[in-house]
Formats: sequence, structure tokens, C-alpha cells
Amino acid sequence: MTENIKRLFTQMDHNTKEEALVCLKKEFNLQNRKLIIDGWILGGLIPEVYQERTVKLFQNLLRKQQALKAK
Repeated sequence: MTENIKRLFTQMDHNTKEEALVCLKKEFNLQNRKLIIDGWILGGLIPEVYQERTVKLFQNLLRKQQALKAK
């Protein structure tokens, strides 16, 4: 599932990535942005209990991104 998270994140544009980081920080009570990007997303070290929720969150953000581009 970590590869799926990484793939979804790389599909996001800059604004969507920023929104994803804000959502992850709020959802999982995190502070360290570098840990989220380098460790969790790109490094594949996201705790298993958070993976499913993260995939759903990223999928929803990508849908939102696509809807905004379609306008």
C-alpha cells in the first residue's frame, strides 16, 4: 500500500500536495513536514494503521484536483 500512497502523491500538483500535507498533519496530529514527505510518503514508513485512511484522503484530493482542472 505504501507504493500506492507514493504514486498518488506524485500525481498531485503543487497545491494539492500542500493540501495533502495539511490534511495529514491535522488527521494524524503531526508537526514535522519533512518526516511526512521523506519518511512516510516517499520512504514508505507510514504506520500501517494510517495507510488506508491516507489512500482514501489522497484519492479524494486527486478527484478534487481533477474536477478543478475540468472547469
